[in-house]
Amino acid sequence: MLMDDELEVLISAAATSAWAEEPSVELIEAIEQHIVVPLPHWMKTVLGRDEAAQLARVIAWRKCQVLAVNPPRGGVSWGYLANHVRWRVKDAALTELRHRQRFPLTPAAPDSELPELPTLGLHLEQIVAELERHGISSAIGRQLVRTAADGPPFYRAAIISRLRGIGVTRSRAEGLAWLLRGGAARPSALARLAAGQPPEQVFADPAVRNWLKAATGRDLLFFGQRTSENRWNDLARSA
Repeated sequence: MLMDDELEVLISAAATSAWAEEPSVELIEAIEQHIVVPLPHWMKTVLGRDEAAQLARVIAWRKCQVLAVNPPRGGVSWGYLANHVRWRVKDAALTELRHRQRFPLTPAAPDSELPELPTLGLHLEQIVAELERHGISSAIGRQLVRTAADGPPFYRAAIISRLRGIGVTRSRAEGLAWLLRGGAARPSALARLAAGQPPEQVFADPAVRNWLKAATGRDLLFFGQRTSENRWNDLARSA
């Protein structure tokens, strides 16, 4: 069992290595043990076990990246991280409950379950690396993904709103939202990576390539509007 102060050690090791695979996997496995597995049962029931677990992983991973740069005065502990994650997952669950009260669900076939993979953080890093290959620096890519994932709710509309709030143009925000959240008929790049599809297959898909072009501003006609470089340059300078 890890002690509370070991979270700080794990974050420091991952950050010092520039988020290399081995220390990142150690942090991810610890997040799975301390944050994801103990999630309250009612949250898993409302959101669905896999949706709740994936949301918790995304929030915890991005919070760890923030803590690596800006730790709280009281220090970093598993309790601090668990409270942060649970409050955000709770918000998502309550939002879902309110939505169901307004719009009762109709019978539908259950979604296929995704495997419990403790490597979501690495999948997000693969998306960051792909954004970099399309012209965005890794620092900006991580900032964008962190902002997009800093829910809840972890829905496309909410992701777009968060990105628009830091000055990202709508077409780029739409592209990033599709990369991370997708839709019922068009799974996101993140979901496909988490399901075990090889990265080369995922990122070779024409739809995913279009999302990447939109996210990096290379496809100026994506979603029917041109992009502005001014806000993007401001974001780059502040990264």
